[in-house]
Amino acid sequence: MRPLFMSIALFLGAFAITGCATTSLPKTNDRLTTQALEADYYQVRIPTRDGKKLAATVYQPALQSGQSAPLVIATHGFGGFRAKRPLSVYGKAILTGEAAIAAWKAGYWVVFYDQRGWGQSQGRVHMMDPDYEVADLSQVIDWSLAHLPGVKRLEDGSPAIGMIGESYGAGLQTLAAFTEPRLKALVPLTGWDDMNSIAPNGEFRTAWGAVLLGFGGINSGFDIGEMFADPWRSAFDGTVSRDMQALMYERSAASYCDQGKAPHADALFIQGFSDSLFPFQQAEKNYDCWQAQGRDARIIGMESGHVMPWPIQKWRGWVPFYQTDDMVHCGDYSETTVDTIINWWDEKLRGEDATVPQYCINVTRDRGIAMEENGILDGGSRYALSPTRVTIPLAGAFEWLMAGFDIGGDMFRAMWPGADLRELEPNGGFGRPKFVPLYVARGDDEVLLGKPRIALSLAGTSGGKSMPVFVGVGIQHANRRRVHVASEQLTPLPEKGIHNMELPAVSQPLKGGDRVGLVIYGFTTQFPLNSAFLARNATVKGDIWLPLTREEAISLTPERPF
Repeated sequence: MRPLFMSIALFLGAFAITGCATTSLPKTNDRLTTQALEADYYQVRIPTRDGKKLAATVYQPALQSGQSAPLVIATHGFGGFRAKRPLSVYGKAILTGEAAIAAWKAGYWVVFYDQRGWGQSQGRVHMMDPDYEVADLSQVIDWSLAHLPGVKRLEDGSPAIGMIGESYGAGLQTLAAFTEPRLKALVPLTGWDDMNSIAPNGEFRTAWGAVLLGFGGINSGFDIGEMFADPWRSAFDGTVSRDMQALMYERSAASYCDQGKAPHADALFIQGFSDSLFPFQQAEKNYDCWQAQGRDARIIGMESGHVMPWPIQKWRGWVPFYQTDDMVHCGDYSETTVDTIINWWDEKLRGEDATVPQYCINVTRDRGIAMEENGILDGGSRYALSPTRVTIPLAGAFEWLMAGFDIGGDMFRAMWPGADLRELEPNGGFGRPKFVPLYVARGDDEVLLGKPRIALSLAGTSGGKSMPVFVGVGIQHANRRRVHVASEQLTPLPEKGIHNMELPAVSQPLKGGDRVGLVIYGFTTQFPLNSAFLARNATVKGDIWLPLTREEAISLTPERPF
C-alpha cells in the first residue's frame, strides 16, 4: 500500500471577504416587477430539504416597473466559495465570478451560492450526491423563483434560467441537467464527463489530491464529510478502489448519457488542453452526448484550466491552480471569454441572435481555429517506438532541479555564433525523463492538434511487482534541451502488459525543427505517491499515433449556428 498523502496547506490561504448584511425577503410569484429596482446585492440564507442553510449572494439588476430579467445561478469549484461582492477575489480572478458579475451588470438576476459544506453554508460535503448537492440546486431555484420579482419567462412559460460554475460547479450542472428541467443554458467550465478522469487507469492524481484536500479543509472548516469515508478514502494511497470508481461514474453525466437519457438544458462547454485535472476529452464527451440527444451544445477549447503551480507545471499567471484564457479566438471570431458567455445567455435566455461559434480551439492566446462539427483529429500518423529502457523512479525524479540548468544552458548556447542544437541527443536517463523523438516539424505552419493514441507494451525486471511509468506526448523545440509535455498531462501505465488507449488531447503550434515524440517518466510530481520507490528497470515499446496537421487543412471560418 502506498503511504497516505498529506495536505499541502502551505500552498493555500483563506480569503476574508465581506459583503452586505443578510436580507430577508417576502415571497413573491410576480413575473414582472411592480416597482422599479435599483442595482444592488445582498446576502441571504436558502433552506435545503434536510434543514441546512446555504449562504448565497443575490445580485439584483436595475429594472423598471413591469420589466423582467433572466436568472443566472452561479457556484464554485471544490473547496471554493461564492463572490460575496463585486470586487471580491472570486469576482475578479475566477472566470465564473467574472462572468456572473458581468451578467448582473448586463441586467441579469444572479444568485451566487456556497455549496453545502463550503464557505458559509451549513452541512457536510457529500461529493456530488444527487440527494444533496444536486437537490440543493433545485432548492436554490425554488427559493429564487419564490423571492425574486421579475424573473423572465420564456415563450412556453418556463423561467429563463442559466447557470455557470467551474470544476466541481461544472459537474453539478451536467448532473442537474438530467433532473432539473428549469435549467435552460449551462456554462460548465473545466468539468467532467466521468469523474474517474481524476484517476486515469485507477491512479489518483495525488498532487491534485493534496491541493483539493488542503483547500477543502480550509473552506469546509476541516469537516470535508464523505471525502474521509469509504469508498472515497481509498484514493489516499494513490490508487482508487473499484467501489470508488463505480461511485464516481454514478455521479457523472456519463452514467446518464450511457443510458440514452437526454439533458434538459443547452450547454456551452469550456475546457483546457493543459488542464491537468480534467482533460479536454471530458468536455468533448459531454458535447457529443448533448448533440446525440438533440440538445444545442457548443465547445471552446482553451490553453489552460486546472493548472498546478511551478515546478509541477509551467507558470501561467498569479492565480494558483485555476486559470482560463481571457479571449476566445475562432477563425475570424475574436471576443473576450466573458462576453462570449454573456452572448450565449443572451441567445438562449433573451432570444437574441446567435453569435457564439460551434466548435472553437484556441491554439495560442492570440490565435484560434474554427473546427468542423465532428471535432479534432482522432489518432493520426502512426510511429513505431522501439524498445526503450527507463529506470524507475530516477527518470524524471530531478526534472525540477535540472530545469534551471537546461534553460541557462540553452540561453548560453544561443548566444554562441553558429549555435545549432537540433542534433542534441534525446533527454533521458538519470534525473530527466526519457524522451524518444518520432517526428521533426518541417515548417512553421504545422500544428499538433487532436487526440494521440498509444498501443504500448510495458515490461520489466521486477517479477510480479507493478511497474508504474507515466507517458505523454513531448515536444523539444528547436535549439532547446528541455522537453515539455504537450498537454502538460501524463498518463500512468500502472502495470506490466499491453496498454491500448487514448492520451489527453493536445493543441500545440509547431515550428520548423521542433521534435515531437513520447516522453516517459519513472517519477512525476503530478503523481508523487503513485510511483515505485525501489529502483528497477522497465522497457516500453509499441506504437503511438500523433495528430499532426497544417492549419491550412483545417477550417478557418467559424461554423455559426444561424
